[in-house]
Amino acid sequence: MFFPRSSILNVARYHESSFVLTFFVGMLFFVVFLLSDQVRHMNCLNWIIALVIVECEIVSIALLAVGTSFVYLIISLIVALFMMIFGMLLGFLMTYDLTRNIHFMFTVTFCAFVLSIYVAVFLAILQLTWPFFVYAAVIALMVLPVLVYHMQYILGNGTVRASLKDDKLAALLLFTDFLALFMLTFYWRPTRGDKQ
Repeated sequence: MFFPRSSILNVARYHESSFVLTFFVGMLFFVVFLLSDQVRHMNCLNWIIALVIVECEIVSIALLAVGTSFVYLIISLIVALFMMIFGMLLGFLMTYDLTRNIHFMFTVTFCAFVLSIYVAVFLAILQLTWPFFVYAAVIALMVLPVLVYHMQYILGNGTVRASLKDDKLAALLLFTDFLALFMLTFYWRPTRGDKQ
């Protein structure tokens, strides 16, 4: 039932491209699910596509998780859950309607995204440690307003509201927001040269 950790790591590292491809396939299905009302409202197909999206995202995250010790994984999970709960409470309690000003929010998040790319380049080229923490903070500040927007969309507190038939879309939006925050915490994982 249980496989040796070294063999799991070897399989994951040997099939890295498959994990990355799985992530992009899941995101492609998610975009189709998000943009197509007909697909979302087909009774059997919407369940299948939602399950495929979740499985693709979980399998792709496994590439990061297999190289992480259990303690780091639990810490990462707690940090991501804390940020998730904070964003959801903010969306629940906030009286300001973010859904009405989506253009402003898109501009701010786009600027934060461009800034995160510059910081990631500093991290990759100069091989410094501190740019990652700036990058993680910028991405977290970019994801949290999106999470608040999704909460207002799901709860119907804003101008743009989800219908009762969009329950699977609401779950996928929150799950994807959680993964975006969860992936930021994997910087703590040991490098490949470290032995577990």
